[in-house]
Order: sequence, then structure tokens, then C-alpha cells
Amino acid sequence: MTVDILAKDTGETLVQHTLNCLQVANVLIGNLPFGTELVKKIRDDLLLGLAIHDVGKAAIGFQKSLQKDSQPWGHRHEIVSASFASALGIKEEVLLAIITHHKTIPSDGITNTRGSLPYQEIPWPDDLTPVWEKMAEEWNSNMPAFRGEWNKICSAIGREDLKDFARLAPLSVDKKWFKRHKQADNIEFAKRYYASLLRGLLISSDHIASNNRVNPSLLPKIPVLRNYQIVSFDLMGFQKQAGKKLGNLILRAPTGSGKTLAALLWAQANQKKNGRLFYALPNMASINSMFLRMRDYFGKENVGVLHSRISSFMYSIREGDNDETSRLRDQRIAWTSNSLAREMWYPIRVCTPHQLLRYSLRGKGWETMLSEFPNSCFIFDEIHAYDPVVTGLTIATAKHLITQQNATCMFLSATLPSFLKQILKKHILNISVLEPSEKDDKDKQILEQKRHTVEIVDGNMISNIDKIIDKIQRANSSLVVCNHVQSAQIVYGEIAKKIKDKVMLLHSRFSREDRNRIEKELRDSLPKVLVATQVVEVSLDIDFEQGFFEAAPIDALVQRLGRVNRYAKRVPAHVMVFREQIDSYSIYDEQIVNSSIKELPTYPVVLGEKDLVDIADRVYAGGYNSDDNHVFEEALNHQMISHFEDLVMGIHEDWVDKIIDNTDSTIDVLPQELVARYDQLYNSGLIIEANDLLVPIRVKKMYYLKDLVDRSHDPMILKLPYSSTTGISLNPDERLPSYVIVE
Repeated sequence: MTVDILAKDTGETLVQHTLNCLQVANVLIGNLPFGTELVKKIRDDLLLGLAIHDVGKAAIGFQKSLQKDSQPWGHRHEIVSASFASALGIKEEVLLAIITHHKTIPSDGITNTRGSLPYQEIPWPDDLTPVWEKMAEEWNSNMPAFRGEWNKICSAIGREDLKDFARLAPLSVDKKWFKRHKQADNIEFAKRYYASLLRGLLISSDHIASNNRVNPSLLPKIPVLRNYQIVSFDLMGFQKQAGKKLGNLILRAPTGSGKTLAALLWAQANQKKNGRLFYALPNMASINSMFLRMRDYFGKENVGVLHSRISSFMYSIREGDNDETSRLRDQRIAWTSNSLAREMWYPIRVCTPHQLLRYSLRGKGWETMLSEFPNSCFIFDEIHAYDPVVTGLTIATAKHLITQQNATCMFLSATLPSFLKQILKKHILNISVLEPSEKDDKDKQILEQKRHTVEIVDGNMISNIDKIIDKIQRANSSLVVCNHVQSAQIVYGEIAKKIKDKVMLLHSRFSREDRNRIEKELRDSLPKVLVATQVVEVSLDIDFEQGFFEAAPIDALVQRLGRVNRYAKRVPAHVMVFREQIDSYSIYDEQIVNSSIKELPTYPVVLGEKDLVDIADRVYAGGYNSDDNHVFEEALNHQMISHFEDLVMGIHEDWVDKIIDNTDSTIDVLPQELVARYDQLYNSGLIIEANDLLVPIRVKKMYYLKDLVDRSHDPMILKLPYSSTTGISLNPDERLPSYVIVE
């Protein structure tokens, strides 16, 4: 009796897994944004590579490792697969994709060996090591069983000519491919590029097919964006123009005027053959909100979200029952969404700019960009909010996408400074600029609308707390925004003492569970008072009657103003901006803050949208300061992007993960009050719910709190008070007055 050769410890056979991979690949191939001739070449090579990629698993040692409670084989099955490909005379690019579909090419002795293929296992023609000889022996000994499996695979790809084969052969690849620092000098760019493209497609096909929670047949085809009705009302003039603009575009329009809709109309007009859509925003909260909106427009099956907390977010929007069985099921669904968002599944993705930079800087998985980015539309929202490094890298990436990948890019902002607009015009090919026009009646209404009366107040919020509370008592809803978490906690405490109606607090030092709950409550109905930090500047579609803000750069103030009298349906709302902040440490460039405050009083007390744009231009008239300009220029001319032709097939840059993924520099800690609940949830298998109890703390602050951290628990425990109402308090010395900030 013939015994099936297994590919997974789930019992899935080699044939079943290979057929699933081929099914996924056929949809991915149909989604490729290339010409007919290239698509045919990719189809032939990719299907052949997938047919072979796991045949090394036929080795007796690997098959034994799939049995319950068995030890790992200890060798790389993909090396055996590549040796089999060599015996068939498969060309180098396909062979390279096969041998690197799990690990990178061997270390050169300089780079870390973690994650790379073991050099001693590779069967070089002039160096067949004892290790390799043992691997080959284990595979050859299972030849009778393998032949039957292989015949079925050959029939699936229509390659009957491959059914007759010899034993394994030494690796028939030029050794120059494996010289990391010399590959670009020795192998022509076209071959390295094509081998990398195949590797990305092969890996994504394998990963999607290996996800036993999804049906590969449900992999969506690229939707034609213009076939979706995303508006059912009369458009603004600038929105109509955006829907007609072909090519790269800068859009500057006021908050709440419909920039997002204009951007999507632009994408509908600019989509090319099998072009995907990427919508980049600078923070997770705004990404989550945009994701839900995009799903409503283009369907759940087409839209994915990509950031570092996907599983938590997808779990938070679940609609199932609250019993443990349903929660475990919803957790599996959230994990699946997380996995698919990182593969080539969703044709429309909402993400941080860092996720796009991961590809251009060749972080892990960068090869998929070679199949996903060509012909695509990229929307970079709130570009003014990026720091100089990310701005430089983003512009360099956009330039590469346009010139090398036939992509089209759009940049939009409410307060895009003129200096940044000039930088974009200088570096982005054939880019045009669109703004609401005073010649259009609807646009003119936007430009002339007066939403706010701004008053600059001496002192800080604590010294003016009685005045603030008096005004709060006279209004239905008030928004208070501080620059620091601890300041917000102090102000919240002072207001909550005097105001009997609902007072809420929102900042970054809540657990994800409490943050989700608070934001949901805000979406449902506004409290009498919301005290918040900068987290309120994005995503939340809220509309307060009046505002009280600590001083900040004009672009940040504009975002805060956008949460007060948001739709201009009332008379201009009164907003106080305090010259001083409670905390002595400034998180902003003090020169920019001072300039912003100085410029505000020079305009009419009642501010219109055009006034705010003019103020932003004046504040940022000098562009970046010398330090920021230096790092911006370095990023703009980053060698890995500007010299893309130097790419090395079969490796990724580990340091990119650290620089790009961890730009927020936070550590998740577990408040001591939540330890028992965390352990109970974790032990029940509700991992996402357990992790939603963690609180992010900036690395710099952790240094000062090191004596209050218990590292014996994973995750580490922070021995400071936590409240679901106020979050975690970082003031460990209760003897200090409440208004003293401990850094």
C-alpha cells in the first residue's frame, strides 16, 4: 500500500498543498499588472517553481518529524527541492526562488546567520558534504512513494515531460548569486529583478495556501474602482476636478471638506490595468477609521488594513456573541485577517507609510512589491504630519514608484505648507496642484466658512482652571486638549471635581481594551467634557461646541479645531489657546509653536479656512530647520531607493524592521491590577483579549521607571496604579503636588 507523503503536520498531503498553492498562484497571476508576454513567462515559471518547492519534504527524516511529539528534521527541505529542480534542468531564477522560499541566501560571515540557509547543506558540484549526502540518502530512500505523488503534480501543471527524472543533482546555480556583497556586481539586474519577483509570488502563494482558515478560491481579483458608486450627492467643485485629474496630484483642502472622497474619485480615474490601491495615513487610529470607510465603499472582501495592531483592531470590531467559543472563533478570524493583510490578498489596503517604506527599503517581504506596486495608485494622506525622515523616504519612494513602477501618487493635506508643496513639485514627475476654487460656488462656501473664534490666553490651563470650568458649565459639550498624558490627567481631575455631568479622558496610556471602549462611547454620544491628548486630532468624527487647547504648531491646532464646530452648522465656536503648557518639556519644536501663537492674533479673531492655510504658510515659510533639513535630504537620497538596481536577490534588511516598525519607540507593559485577568485570558486561549490589556509606554520613560518594573513576568509588569477611567499614572511619588510633572 502506498503511503501519502505529507506536507504539513495537519495531515495535508504534498499533492493537496501543492494544488492549493497552484490555485492561489493562478489568481495572483490573473491579478498581475503586466503585459501578456511577461504574464505568460511568469505563469510558466511560477507554477513550475510551486510544483517543486516542497518536494524535499519527501525525505524520510522530514516525514518522521511530522508525527506527533517528534523532533524537527534539522535540515532544510527547500535545499533538497532545489537539488531536485537542478536534476530537471530548471533555470536559475526559478531555482533561486525555490531554495529561498523560507530562508535567505547563506550568510557571508559578516551578516547575522539567523534566518539564512546553512551553507554546509547546499550541494555544490565541487563540494558534496557528508551532511548533504545524508539528506539526499533520506530523500532517495522514499523514491517509490514520491514518484506517485510527483506524477499527480506534473499532470496538474501539464508537464508530463517531467515525470521521468534522475536522482538528485548538485545545485546548478552560479555561486555568484550567493555572494551577498558582490551579487549586484556579478549578476545582471534583469535576472536579479526577475528572480526576486518570482520569489515574492512563490512565497505569497505558499503562505496563502498554508493558511488553513481561508479558502484559496476566495482570493479576490483586482476590482475596477470606477465600477463602485462611492457618492450619492452633489460634489464640491474640487471633488469633481479631482475625479478628472489624470496623473500625480497634490490636494490641499480644509478639514471636513471632503478630501478623502476627492482622493478616491481621483483613484477611480487613475487606476491602470490590474492596479491596486494603497491609502497611507500616519497613525493607527486614522487608519482604522479609514479602513471601515473603505470597506463600505469597495466591499469587505477587497479591503485590508496593515499596521502593527491589526489583530486587536479586527477583533474589536467583531459582531459575534460574547461566549468563550464565539470569542475564540472571532480571534481566529482576526488572526487570519492579520495574516492575509501581509500577503498579496487584499487589492486595496489602508496602511501606515512605514509599511510602504518597508518594501522600498527592502525589509522582510519586499519582493511582493515587484508584483503589487506596478500600475497602482498611492494616496499619502496628511503628508504634513510625517517627520522629516519619513517625509524624505516617502517622497523618494513615490519618485521610484512613478518612474520605475508606472504608479500614480497623490498627496493631500488640510494645511500643506508651501515649502513642502514646492519640494513635492520639484521631485515628483509631472505633479499638479488642486485646491478649492473661489470661482466655484460650493468651494467658495468652504473657503469662506467661519467655524472658530480663537482667543490666545496667557498662562496655562491650571492657572486658568476656574475660567475653563465656568465656560464648560455654560455649554453642552467641550473639548480640552493637552500636550502630555500627565497634564491631561491633572486637568481631568480638576474638572471632574467641579462638573457633575459626564467627563471623559482619552490618551495613549490606556489599555487597548479601554481605548476601544472610550472611542466607541465618543462615537455614540459626546460627553459634557472630553479631556484628551493629541490622540483626538485624528480619526474620531466628533463635533464639540467649544475648545480649550495647549499651545501647539499650527497644523496640530488645525486638527484640534477640526473637532470643534466640525461642519460649520453653528455660529463660530469659541476656542481658547493657552500660551503656556503645564509640563515644562516640549514635545514640539518650540520655535514653530511660538511662531504659530504669534501669527494667530495678527488675523481676525474669527478665523476662516483660508486664514488657517495662510498662517501655516507663514509659520513654515523657512522650511525645515538645519538639523531637520539634513536628515530630510539624507532620507530623500537614500541609496537603497535611489540605487534600486543594486538590489540583492534572496535577502532582506533586518535593520529596517527596527527603524521602520519601531519609530514610535514604545514598550507594552502590563499594569499590576490587570495581571490576574491577563493570565486567565491567556490561559483560556484568548490571546488577543489578553494583549489588549497591555499599555504602551515610551522607552525613554521606562528608563525612569526601571525600579518599578517586574521583568519576571512575560509581559513585564509595571507597578503603578491603573484605572479604566484615567489610565496608568506615571507619577510614583504621591507626595508631590498633583500639578508637578515627573519626567
